[in-house]
Amino acid sequence: MLVITRREGEEVVIGNPAAPLGIVRIAMIKGDRVRIAFEFPREIDVHRREVADQILKDEESGGGIAGQIRPGDSG
Repeated sequence: MLVITRREGEEVVIGNPAAPLGIVRIAMIKGDRVRIAFEFPREIDVHRREVADQILKDEESGGGIAGQIRPGDSG
């Protein structure tokens, strides 16, 4: 595991710097909260750990979709 220190607005380049696979940017630091921006091609999945764990659990159990997005109430 690589652990680095970055300040707000600074970035980490993933992959070849001439043609990066993606970029991780520290968008904002406020108190003990850090907002991180990920810039990756759409074909690369990026998940929070709890979502990734749920996807793996669903795949192991033979389930399909971890969750569904339903249309909101238009009334």
